[in-house]
Amino acid sequence: MTRAGYLLHPLVIAGLALWVINDHLLKGAYPGWWTGKLSDLAGLAVFPLIPYAVIDLWRARRGMPPPPVSMLALCIAATGLALIAIKTTHVAADAYRWSLAAAQWPIRALRVGAVVPLRPVRLARDLTDLLALPALLVPWFVVRSRVTYVRRTARPSIASTAR
Repeated sequence: MTRAGYLLHPLVIAGLALWVINDHLLKGAYPGWWTGKLSDLAGLAVFPLIPYAVIDLWRARRGMPPPPVSMLALCIAATGLALIAIKTTHVAADAYRWSLAAAQWPIRALRVGAVVPLRPVRLARDLTDLLALPALLVPWFVVRSRVTYVRRTARPSIASTAR
């Protein structure tokens, strides 16, 4: 397996597919409570792996070992805390709405072919979205299962067989 191979785990692929399909198809066709929760579940299951993979690949380019699982725990905690803040405070909600608008702005401008105004995205501040927080266990499971698999399948070194 290669570095960041956990991104190809079936749960990650399924979560990413669900996230994209739900946000770009299902929410428009079937707006409501369930499609909102699907986005939260899929996003929480996938998002913490993005900064962790960036760190992992950065370290790989420099010949460094994979990041410790404490770095993954930090990515998971930051994701969970961000969701809690966005759903419970106006300041974090507005920061999210404008940040996402800024991230989407170049694509909108290219699509229209002109400079377009920056408009904040819509956000439903629903406290029941916090019910999706257990989905943060998925990235932990995915990375930890890969680490266990790599350790189990690694060839023993000469030093370990000499014992």
